[in-house]
Amino acid sequence: MVEIEAAAQIASTLPRKRSVVTAWSRQRNRLTFWLMTAPMLSMAILFIAPILVLVWMSFGGGSDAAPFDGYKALLQPVYLRLLGFTLQLAFLSTIICAILSYPIAYLMANVRSQVNLWIAVALFISLWLSFLARTFSWIIILQRRGVVNNFLISTGLTDQPFELVYNKIGVYVGMIHILLPFMVITLIPAMKAIDPAYMRAALSLGASPAKVFRQIYLPLSLPGLVAGSMLVFTLAFGFFITPAILGGGRAPTIVLAIRDQIQQLGDLQLAASTSMVLLVICLALLIAYDRVSGVDRLYDRGGR
Repeated sequence: MVEIEAAAQIASTLPRKRSVVTAWSRQRNRLTFWLMTAPMLSMAILFIAPILVLVWMSFGGGSDAAPFDGYKALLQPVYLRLLGFTLQLAFLSTIICAILSYPIAYLMANVRSQVNLWIAVALFISLWLSFLARTFSWIIILQRRGVVNNFLISTGLTDQPFELVYNKIGVYVGMIHILLPFMVITLIPAMKAIDPAYMRAALSLGASPAKVFRQIYLPLSLPGLVAGSMLVFTLAFGFFITPAILGGGRAPTIVLAIRDQIQQLGDLQLAASTSMVLLVICLALLIAYDRVSGVDRLYDRGGR
């Protein structure tokens, strides 16, 4: 202890070494500053400024209304009901996408075959096609004289066509189809990052394949599953095209209410307040994920 204190005393008496700023470091700092200027300005103009304008409008900016009139109006039962249905739609779509995408991602990450190539091609083609084209294609498939109903009637499974579109069923089918690739491409990196040595070691010690999957593989893939669920939930929560077209007015969401608030009511403050509520819910979800798993793990080899 005495030696440590003596060493600290001697170190304090020594002259401090000045940091030398070389010409190279000055040039590097200057280059970094100029390279960061354009992205930071773009972020400020395209993302931060619109949000600040939205906050300003939600509190009555640019109108004669009271600051909290927009938020008070959202407490009406109709908006609470729309918000509840939107949350339910996003939650169920996320759960179904997770259940369907997990075996697909597992197959693509762990099994080498030509089937994986065709699955990857199908996924990327699905992502390249526009949401609008895919949504209208489901009208052709699910309508009363569409592919599904014609098949059911021709096989004798039913005498009357089912109502599969312009209602909540059509919205769920369309959203799951559109959002499923996002969940798969988020899961695959997380699964590829899992070291197969863990499973081989467990199997060599006598564990059954089901136990190895349940106690080793599934927990290690959970960060990717949670990250994909966050992505899908956020997209589903703000979806507009699919509920508007496949819902046919029978599956209204809070996002469609924003359109009506602007186009029919002309109430920009109410529309801004509704948008802010959606933004706060998404931010709360992101903060909750950060507390549980850490947002930085989203960028670390798929959650490893």
